[in-house]
Amino acid sequence: MNSNNIELSTIMSSAIHDMKNSLGIILNTIDTLSENNSLSSNNTGSLDLLRQEGKKLNNNFIQLLSLYRIKNQQYHANIDNHNLYDCLEEIALENECILTQYNLDLTIACDEELNWFFDRALILGILNTILNNACRYACKHITLSANISETYLVISIMDDGKGYPEEMLSNDVAQQRDIDFHNGNTGLGLYFASVVAQLHQNKNKAGHVEISNAGIEGGGKFTIFLP
Repeated sequence: MNSNNIELSTIMSSAIHDMKNSLGIILNTIDTLSENNSLSSNNTGSLDLLRQEGKKLNNNFIQLLSLYRIKNQQYHANIDNHNLYDCLEEIALENECILTQYNLDLTIACDEELNWFFDRALILGILNTILNNACRYACKHITLSANISETYLVISIMDDGKGYPEEMLSNDVAQQRDIDFHNGNTGLGLYFASVVAQLHQNKNKAGHVEISNAGIEGGGKFTIFLP
């Protein structure tokens, strides 16, 4: 990488950090306004939507900053033991607003005693992003699941929507970086998920991500495997 590229990436990282801070102020202001009991139900609903979209944008900023740090070897996975049911329940609660907005039912399929070693912040960030996207395409149902298969922890998010486009299924998830201006899809979420999965390594095995249309009634299914 030449000096110009290094300088540009550093400037972009700094700019994203500043934008993230500004967004944090906006989200805090929305929370303050939401506490105003005099607001009508329509205004409250609008604030909930703004908050959800703001959180999505904030997650994108965090992913970009994390990718910068990972690619520049400034981040090392913080691997520790965590309870999967608690993590999935937290993700469900954080997305309760958008689930209600789209009138969706969410089911958690996970043994309450299931524990595994992983970077909690990174994995929950991925699941938040994928679940948020699933809410936009699901018809009625979404399922969060976690189980152990062979030597991997397998976490899946399934919906009953139309599924992933064929062009996405035919490409390596790690290379999902094409930009779709029509649908506003940058491929950032799947690419970030793949990079984070590969940070999780154990006994010469690395994590990976898969997408398919094996979800609910042929809907989309996102799966992350952690060794």
